[in-house]
Amino acid sequence: MLPETPFASLTRYPPGAPLLFCLPYAGGDVSAFWAWKQAFDGVFDVRVVMLPGREGRVAEPGALSPELIARSIAAHTGTPYSIYGHSMGGRVAFEVVRELRRLGVRAPECLYVGAAHPPERQETLGRWTGLGDEDLIEELIHRLDAPADLRTQPELKALLIPALRTDMEWLRHYRFARQEPLDVPIIAFAGAHDREVAHPGMLAWARHTSSTFRLHTLDAAHLFLTTHADQVARTIADGPHRGLAADEVHVWLADLDELPELCAAVEELSPKEAARAARFRQEDQRRRFVGRSVLLRRLLGEYGIEPGAGGPRTLPGGGSGAGHSLSHSGGLVLVALAAGRVGAALERFRPLADEQSFFDGVLDERERDEYAGLPEELRLPSALRTWTAKEAVSRATGDGPRVDPALFGFAGQRPGATWVPEVAPEAAQQAGQLAEWLAEWRVTHLPLGRATAAIAVRAPRFLLRFETVRQGRLVRPGVEAAG
Repeated sequence: MLPETPFASLTRYPPGAPLLFCLPYAGGDVSAFWAWKQAFDGVFDVRVVMLPGREGRVAEPGALSPELIARSIAAHTGTPYSIYGHSMGGRVAFEVVRELRRLGVRAPECLYVGAAHPPERQETLGRWTGLGDEDLIEELIHRLDAPADLRTQPELKALLIPALRTDMEWLRHYRFARQEPLDVPIIAFAGAHDREVAHPGMLAWARHTSSTFRLHTLDAAHLFLTTHADQVARTIADGPHRGLAADEVHVWLADLDELPELCAAVEELSPKEAARAARFRQEDQRRRFVGRSVLLRRLLGEYGIEPGAGGPRTLPGGGSGAGHSLSHSGGLVLVALAAGRVGAALERFRPLADEQSFFDGVLDERERDEYAGLPEELRLPSALRTWTAKEAVSRATGDGPRVDPALFGFAGQRPGATWVPEVAPEAAQQAGQLAEWLAEWRVTHLPLGRATAAIAVRAPRFLLRFETVRQGRLVRPGVEAAG
């Protein structure tokens, strides 16, 4: 008979309260979630999974097993439940939900993942198994923001290291196997200052659900369970607050081919939009135009903003001005909303009829030299990243100089980093004023699997909130949600 995985219950809760099963980061134990004792008191029955090699299971041999955890959770699925996993715990939680699906039991209401690489990407900890104890502690401090006093607490190290190495072995042997996406909402949390798991990379979790996906970025580092526990708990308990803070950018991604109700809502168009829709000769183009217009109208309506001419809007309740930007490619639509100016650009990955002409039209002199040295299979994706970055800046600059994308570029800037536009050699005569103005903008790329996107803001950094729009997410009053 398979052993049962024990749980530690943290909160007082009323009868029938929904369950929240929690999986800690590598080497972590129940104490990783102590900050949630009061945050969820009376709301959730919070149960932390007690993993081998820690707490009451210090002497137990054996590696971490998502299958055993799933079987233990399956015994409690008569009550609505969700699962939260932090860092390595996010990957374990993902495999636990897959196993629960295989067992045919009730699925969780939601899968929450915090500071966790998507499962198809190798975890850094899995590559550290050859490090000695002291070097491992240094990596934890510098890369994962573990407390520096780990160096001087031998008792704590004696408890941490064995559990950590058990978890690292599991990560080292983990191999992601492709399956159907989960039919479970995934909500992700990322730290804007996380040196290990960059928040744009967590967008890849959206590929693992056929339901909704949402990402919240916190002004925090990797271990925000300690520093921002209340903020995470409020989001889980109450759902997202629709307000827009001055340092946030809210982004939505929609596939109009999966949203027929939006694309049929012609009665919501303005007279000008209706006239434009009627001019489309191809039905799919007309439907997508209707879908884009209605999508933008409904999204802005959630913030009390009426769509209309460009420019910042004043948010209800005296909030700061808000700008929005929409970009589309085929049936995909990206909408961004921020306090002040924002630019969004989206481009699907697809073969081009004449790649060389595209490169010549998009890239400046420095960029053409740089791209000429790339392997052929990398040239188009790299050029599309540059194109979306230029488009995002151009769309964001409505209140400044109208800058031709050919006059600035991003040569020498590496993927994954924030990009800063620089004056192209062709614009050398305008370099002074133009360079100073361009240097104020920052571009963040959003890897979206089958497409790439970029967001441009006039600020050194921002907190991203990202959401996929599914059928039923933005229905009109009186229209039944389908899905």
